[in-house]
Amino acid sequence: MKTFLKLIVLTLALNVVRYFVGGPIEAATVMTPLHQAIPQFPAVFDNDFSTGDFMRSLFYNYAMWFAAALGFHLMAPALKGPMIVKSFLGYGVMCLFFVSLAAVYMNHYVDAVKAFYIWSMVDALIVFSVVAAANALLYPLLFKSAR
Repeated sequence: MKTFLKLIVLTLALNVVRYFVGGPIEAATVMTPLHQAIPQFPAVFDNDFSTGDFMRSLFYNYAMWFAAALGFHLMAPALKGPMIVKSFLGYGVMCLFFVSLAAVYMNHYVDAVKAFYIWSMVDALIVFSVVAAANALLYPLLFKSAR
């Protein structure tokens, strides 16, 4: 139970970094092209995002980052090198899964909507890198045996 609670705390901290560090990077790089398809396809994308939708989105994002943190925690003992290398390897695997899943879904849409998924993949490379770097700093603070 103690490990589970630490993973919850780690995920909360990683989410803060993801949004407050990764958010401005995303805004400056991928948000414009990522969101270009949304108004073009109102039948596909929710243009009327409510507070409830936003809260569900935050929950789903938290669940994804919790899965990534859990995946890293399970992989960490088998990973070699300094913590920064371990973190990028572990979160790299999770990013590969995310990007692969986006590619599977992308394949089901017309070319204009595919651009949204391609930019989602670029976005994933950015935010998984930010979170991996943060994890390299935060994980050893919560899991002393990782030092």
